[in-house]
Amino acid sequence: MEFNNKLYELRKQKGFSQEELASRLNVSRQTVSKWELGESSPDMEKLIAMSDLFGITLDELVLDKAPARPDSAPASAKADIAGEIKEKVLTEDNKKKAKKGLKIAGIIIGTIVIIDLLSMIIYFVLFGAPA
Repeated sequence: MEFNNKLYELRKQKGFSQEELASRLNVSRQTVSKWELGESSPDMEKLIAMSDLFGITLDELVLDKAPARPDSAPASAKADIAGEIKEKVLTEDNKKKAKKGLKIAGIIIGTIVIIDLLSMIIYFVLFGAPA
């Protein structure tokens, strides 16, 4: 899409009249009309102001390029990154360390439970069951 048509479409999408757009850009209505008819082109200062006003990049405004979105990486690229992370994090050595850590945690918890049960049994033997 040529710049003049793009400007017309963006102006209509925002619901601006030529007069309103001209006022926001500090130009005359006739200047906006000439831009939309392709009779003249805005200077860089006005192009920057338009891109800010319409919330698009200069590339989108002037070259009609689609916006580059960092979060729209292809699924295969995301899968590749996830695969790399798995390879680096889930190594055999790390798996062994994780299993060892779980065993130690299990032993500690088991020991605490046994000590608690023994102390409860001793309490009941010495003082009797609570009424």
